[in-house]
Formats: sequence, structure tokens, C-alpha cells
Amino acid sequence: MRRVIVTGASSGIGMACARAFIAAGDAVVAHGRTNRGAIEALRREFGPERVQPVAADLATEEGCVALVRAAGAFEVLVHAAGIWNEGAIRTLTAENLERMFRTNTFSAYFLAREAARALGRGCLVFVGSTAGERGEPRHSHYAGSKAALWGLVQSLAQELAPDVRVNLVSPGWVDTPMAAAALAASGVRERIVAGVPLRRVAEADDVASAVLFLADERQRHVTGIDLPVSGGALLPLPRG
Repeated sequence: MRRVIVTGASSGIGMACARAFIAAGDAVVAHGRTNRGAIEALRREFGPERVQPVAADLATEEGCVALVRAAGAFEVLVHAAGIWNEGAIRTLTAENLERMFRTNTFSAYFLAREAARALGRGCLVFVGSTAGERGEPRHSHYAGSKAALWGLVQSLAQELAPDVRVNLVSPGWVDTPMAAAALAASGVRERIVAGVPLRRVAEADDVASAVLFLADERQRHVTGIDLPVSGGALLPLPRG
């Protein structure tokens, strides 16, 4: 039974990933800074031998170090924790920009550093975003924080090979609590779906299945890739 660290496991994509790994027979170190009740419920459902709750503030270096140390021995790290908010460039504040990068980007670097020190063999899977691949109006700070993960993954896939595989999963819009308010706004879901060839917004399980695929030991020759889970949203639009 592998031990898997999943960040952001109290909600959304992180929770879906935690459940997917448990269903696959793994034990999960379930990180969550908020909504601790959801992780405790997961622990009660599957038992303490399958779910180890850990609280840590990953927007700080100390929190990242504490999480990896609390996990003990592990083989897989999935970094799904992150934030998303408005940040039109004309109104962007230093506080919002710094918080975005500390939570989404700096945490990935610090967790990767600690995992690289702790792992013998294993894999890292980071959750990015299609915003990091094509940009996103009014969210340039978020898009930048996710775009940086692609550089991190490509670098570490070479640096940590052959013992540690490193990959990225990049979802588009996903039905999660973080996106609920935006998707509920008038006309937003319809506009998004119109640009998705598969004609729906992703569910968290769609992303979790891609993460599980990349973490599977049978994908032993897959490293340094970005796997979009966007329903084809990144395809060029037909013209003429």
C-alpha cells in the first residue's frame, strides 16, 4: 500500500484525488488548512490507517516543511491546494499578487524541495490550470502563478530523474466550491460550455482520474508532461 500526500484534500479537486487514491488501495496523508471537518469525516469513513489528517498553511515555507515531515514515509505527492480570485490588472494589489503566488507557486517549490529530500523513488503531480497555458482576462495573477508550475515540472522532471517522475495536470473550469459563485453568475456557465468541444464543465473526478493515471506506477516512462483536462477547450476555434 502506497502512502500519498494530497494537498487541499478538504474540498474540490483535492478531495476527489484523496478519494480516488483510497479507492485504488492507497493510504492518504490528507492536507487541509480549512474545512477540517471534511477530512475528519473522510478519516472516520475509511479509518486512521487509510487517512492521516494534517493541517498546515502552505502559503508559508514552514507549513510546507511541516506537512512533509508530518507525513513520514511516502511515495507520491499530489499538490492540488490553491486559490483563485479576481485581479484585474488596473486594480491588482501587492497583497493579492503576493498571496496568490505564495499559495499557488511558492508552495509548489517548497513542497517539491522537501519531497525531493525525502523521496527515494516516487512521483510528484502538480495541479495547474489552462489559465497558465493561454492566460485569463482579469486573472493574470492566477494565470501567472499556474504558468510557473510548467517551468517547475519540466525542470524537475530532468533534475530528479530517473528516480522521481514529475508531471502536471491542467484543468479548465471545474465544478468545485471554489468556482461555484463564478459558475452561478448569469450566463457564465453557458458561455464557458459553448467554448468546450465536450460541452460541459469538468467535475472534480475528471481531474482526479488524470492525477491517478500519472501517479500509477505503470506510467513509469511518463515524466515532464502537462496533461490538460479541459474538454478540448485549448483546441483552436474553427474559422471560416
